[in-house]
Amino acid sequence: MATLFAAPITDVGEMQEIILSRLFDQYAEQNGIKATEEEIATFIDNMKRGVKEKGLAAEAELTPAEAAQVDAMRRDMGRSMIRQWKINKALYREYGGRVIYQQFGPEPLDAYREYLEAQQREGTFVIHEMAFEDEFWSDFSDDSKHSFFERGTEASAFEVPTWES
Repeated sequence: MATLFAAPITDVGEMQEIILSRLFDQYAEQNGIKATEEEIATFIDNMKRGVKEKGLAAEAELTPAEAAQVDAMRRDMGRSMIRQWKINKALYREYGGRVIYQQFGPEPLDAYREYLEAQQREGTFVIHEMAFEDEFWSDFSDDSKHSFFERGTEASAFEVPTWES
């Protein structure tokens, strides 16, 4: 079992996701990190351009209601991805370290670990069982799970936002 903000977490499989998402929410709130309307619009434009370039035309057959649903999903996805990229960039600037390639953009692995260790020392979350502890930290300690940016190029990972490239 683990606790986050004094609330129990009993599922080891969900523990890391719960802790990360809530701590990232807190970090974003404390640091004023959010996606702007302009960034979301750029994200959507780039996504539509990519769909068009690939010759995918299924959207042309959507009803207005379906098109509105797709648009809402894109906005939500854009807001989420942009916010996470900004969190990652801020954590990298604060803690530095190695950066890994992930499907939705660069992830500052060492910065995550240092931030999480600081939160754990402050008592923001407590892992009560060794099996939970090992499971939680495995992504941050097992380098074989990741592909890293070449040393010395990590900072370049956050020069251009992923939704603009």
